[in-house]
Amino acid sequence: VFIPLGELVDTEKEKARLEKEKAKLLAEISRIDVKLNNPGFVSKAPEKVVNDERVKRDALARQLANVEDVYSKL
Repeated sequence: VFIPLGELVDTEKEKARLEKEKAKLLAEISRIDVKLNNPGFVSKAPEKVVNDERVKRDALARQLANVEDVYSKL
């Protein structure tokens, strides 16, 4: 079954929403990168906290890849 999404979805609004989401994800990834690249944080924080930040960063990177993939298909 083929459903023409061009009639159901305002692609310009969707692109704007995805750009906003991408900016938000990039900012959060950048914030985590600053933490993880700070030797003071990595050496003083408990290992679990550092690992949690790495896991969070990986999840955000996957979300960013999904957003970029959807955007490219619009």
